[in-house]
Amino acid sequence: ANEAYSDLIGIEITRLNARLLISALGDRAYPEPLKEYTKIPEVLGMGKIAVMGGVSPGQTTDAVAAVAAEFIGADLLVNATSVDGVYTSDPRKDSSAKKIERMSAEELVRIVMSSEMKAGLTAVIDPLAAKIIERSRIRTIVMDGRDPENLRKIFSNHGGTEII
Repeated sequence: ANEAYSDLIGIEITRLNARLLISALGDRAYPEPLKEYTKIPEVLGMGKIAVMGGVSPGQTTDAVAAVAAEFIGADLLVNATSVDGVYTSDPRKDSSAKKIERMSAEELVRIVMSSEMKAGLTAVIDPLAAKIIERSRIRTIVMDGRDPENLRKIFSNHGGTEII
């Protein structure tokens, strides 16, 4: 399949994951994955958790989260991912890669712009999301989301990278 079709498959998978999260959250969450940013304030106004999956081809869920945070004027974006922060280079490929504790959005953009944009992207944050974080100046934390206890540490010792 071409990249656009692969993106559409990915969007459907992320929406299925969103449904699983909604199921786990129960009545606290809005019962359907949102497909439009404009619906977020309405859902939050109902006292419900807004859950989204993919929105459009060429955009990862990192970018969806960044746009959603920008849209509602959030003061913090947490990217709970499969790595424990942003590194100077890919630690899976470069044994000399160093974790960055704190960085600017501009530094994040420089690091991730070398990532290849394609379906199934595995960069710590995709380049589009990094540019959205940069333009909106949203304080962002990139942390290991595989350990739920890390979410409790967001405002203390989260062990990830803070982007300011």
